[in-house]
Amino acid sequence: MSTYGIDLGTTYSCIARLDSNGNPEVIRNNEDDSNTVASVVFFENENNVVVGQAAKENIETDGDRVVQFVKREIGKPDTRVYEFDGKTYTPVEISALILTRLKNLVESQGGEISDVVITVPAYFGLEERSATKQAGELAGLNVLSLINEPTAAALSYCARQFQEDRTILVYDLGGGTFDVTVVKMSMSQNDSGKDVQKINVLATGGDDRLGGKDWDDRLFDHILHVCCEESGLTSEEVEAETRQDIRSKVEEAKRKLSKKQSAKVRIDVNGSRTEIVITRKEFEQMTADKVAQTMNFVESTLAKVPDAEIDTVLLVGGSTYMPMIKNAVEEKFPGKVQQHDPDQAVAKGAAIYASMLVVEEGGATSSGAKTSAEKSGGETSEAKTSSQPEQLTAKFTVEDQTPRSFGPGVMDMKASKPKYVLENFIKIGEKMPAIFTKTYYPMEDNQERVRLRAFENMSTEDTLIPCVDEDGNPQATDPAHNVKLLGELIVNLPPETPRDTPINVTFKVDASGVHVEAVNTKTNEVFETFLRTGSDIDAEKSAVHQLRISAD
Repeated sequence: MSTYGIDLGTTYSCIARLDSNGNPEVIRNNEDDSNTVASVVFFENENNVVVGQAAKENIETDGDRVVQFVKREIGKPDTRVYEFDGKTYTPVEISALILTRLKNLVESQGGEISDVVITVPAYFGLEERSATKQAGELAGLNVLSLINEPTAAALSYCARQFQEDRTILVYDLGGGTFDVTVVKMSMSQNDSGKDVQKINVLATGGDDRLGGKDWDDRLFDHILHVCCEESGLTSEEVEAETRQDIRSKVEEAKRKLSKKQSAKVRIDVNGSRTEIVITRKEFEQMTADKVAQTMNFVESTLAKVPDAEIDTVLLVGGSTYMPMIKNAVEEKFPGKVQQHDPDQAVAKGAAIYASMLVVEEGGATSSGAKTSAEKSGGETSEAKTSSQPEQLTAKFTVEDQTPRSFGPGVMDMKASKPKYVLENFIKIGEKMPAIFTKTYYPMEDNQERVRLRAFENMSTEDTLIPCVDEDGNPQATDPAHNVKLLGELIVNLPPETPRDTPINVTFKVDASGVHVEAVNTKTNEVFETFLRTGSDIDAEKSAVHQLRISAD
């Protein structure tokens, strides 16, 4: 049974594996005559759920029964729950349907699939990553690990044309998300003393609300506006079938404008045909701010590594086919821009990474695969056998970065007035896996339990003061530093526990998420499962149950 890499995209998804020669190949979607599957789900009725291009064709005519762009919702707080035919679906369950369609592609062609690596945007936090992994498991897949999309793309590029000691900027503009990552490629030795190619992530940036969809929306609005002007209708008066016609032709027009200077669109509005000619220049003008937005992320990411000299810029993602993108990047990095498999590079890199995680028969890995997995923050499964070829898996180690900062909320008793603070154990941009342990203490003698809260945020400060309510309890989010309450552990203490009892708190971060552990050093009892999250946390208001920084 082969391992597979899955690019779970906002607009299109893709699945790949290594062929018998050790080269990554995409599994063809013969039904849609494509290498990808549209990430769209149509709930036709209670007995039929459609995923892919056929679902996409119903967006305007039956839009209330179509779900798309669910990747922008997965793992987010207060996300929409969809209801069709008396049954509810979360973004995780919708994503699982897309993953199931990819799984079916493999099986319909005689393949077997169980072990996979799924890609995620580099800036995804814990809940988004956990939700993505959960979607894979719900689809019946064994998710070996997650890997950041730009890292996967760099791995695919590195596999085909490695150049020693190169610094690469990966510009990844997909259908719904944007990533920019600076990667250092060099030669190193693995634990067996064998020369391998090392991929070291230096800096990342991005936006999960920026992607090709935004360019499509601008073009859709423009065509709709022209149709309304010529027909004398308001946008609300345009029939759903006409909107669907416009929507279907937007993508076609965008593709034409990537190859030609103009594109002609014909739309029937209430029996009257409207012909619209859109020039590439017009399209570029109406979306110039979006291009600038991506370049602002490029600048801010480069600012994190001021000494890095970029040797190559790798364009990834289907939206980079637009000439305006290549021109903007080329202007910033003249002569350094390359484009390799924009639609498939991420899935292929994930397939390579998946093969690195699988243990070969007899307990040996494909040239230190387990070590590579650990260095990249992968969460490996139990040892298993595989017939994966070794040509590619033997070549790489990967060092990725933490996407957020993480730490516990505790009471600072040394301040003039005791205050609740967030201590950043692991900061954004550290190498994964990252691990940190610190000792804290109960607030009082004979304390029955401790509430250990875990947070993520986008700050690099050692200490933050999270938003608190009128009772001094931290809120779930803090917009100033994007502080997010992930959940809490309940640490039960034995009777007559003194207040100087050391409680060791450990945070470990890898590509699949965050592991939190608390140990009562006097009893060696270990607590490591989030027992409560979300609204349940606010049920108990007592600050006495917190941990404190000092034993004094």
